[in-house]
Amino acid sequence: MDKITIDDIARALGVSKTTVSRALSGKGRISDSTKKRVMEYAREHDYKPNVMARGLAQSRTYNIAVVTPQENSDVNLAFFHRCLVGIVSETEKSGYDVLITVERGNRIDELERIIRNGKADGVILTRTFFEDKRIDYLRQNQVPFVVVGSSQDSDVIHIDNDNSGGSRQMTDTLLKKGVKKPALFGGPKEHMVTTQRLQGFMQAVSDNGMEVDDSLIFMNTQGDDVMPDDIDKVLKAGADCIFCMDDDIADRALKICHEKNISVPDQLKLASFYDAPILSRNIPQISAVTYDEAVLGMKAGESLIKIINGEAVHDITVEKFEVMLRGSTF
Repeated sequence: MDKITIDDIARALGVSKTTVSRALSGKGRISDSTKKRVMEYAREHDYKPNVMARGLAQSRTYNIAVVTPQENSDVNLAFFHRCLVGIVSETEKSGYDVLITVERGNRIDELERIIRNGKADGVILTRTFFEDKRIDYLRQNQVPFVVVGSSQDSDVIHIDNDNSGGSRQMTDTLLKKGVKKPALFGGPKEHMVTTQRLQGFMQAVSDNGMEVDDSLIFMNTQGDDVMPDDIDKVLKAGADCIFCMDDDIADRALKICHEKNISVPDQLKLASFYDAPILSRNIPQISAVTYDEAVLGMKAGESLIKIINGEAVHDITVEKFEVMLRGSTF
């Protein structure tokens, strides 16, 4: 059966196309009885609006752009995939499709082309930077957007996990279980999440009456060229546990320990402030903080649609997380 149109509904009910359009959109003056007739007929005949026509009428594309970073390893791609599943499941409820673009670091090239060509009504940034050029660009061009993560700009709507709380609880748990001299392997300093997880780690160390040993904090350890030397330094200093800021760092730290014949957890314990499926498949399995990224994506999608529709929104911190203790720490 062919899809029915507004013209079909108007002819069947003996009303004008304008009346049908007003009834379906909920805009304009129309009697309740007429609106009811139109809505019932549309429902009975499985009427589906023409999204392109609706978009033109409302000056909308019914697309949103999701910006993901290029520098993704196979390990942390899982985060963006699950987050994207949540975004799509929420935005499709409002008839929106998702465009995915990849940015190379803190640049605006790809995003600028999408906005310049009028391809999206709003944007979700899935990673933030200090002095984020993309945020400045979107703000200057008055493009609705939200960020997954945090921003130092108070007027930016951010949807984030409780990264500080998760790292603090993991650190606190292992310190209370006997870790005496913790080391920290961190990610890129320009990423906001790095600062959050560092704060959580340092807070837990302080709460347990210990001094933070700056010589055992290693940042920008995401490169294989520096991590082997950093692990040697950790062992020489007598550290008994490496807290890794994310799953990728933890996965590579374990591989290097195997290559160096360092026994985990007997000689050195490992824990991650972020979980991924690969961490539970390692031998030994790596202890980690686990979050629900799909919920994060759903909240981001919901907030962006509200902004596009002119509704008020606020920052959201998804506080649900769980510390998963596995074989790498006991």
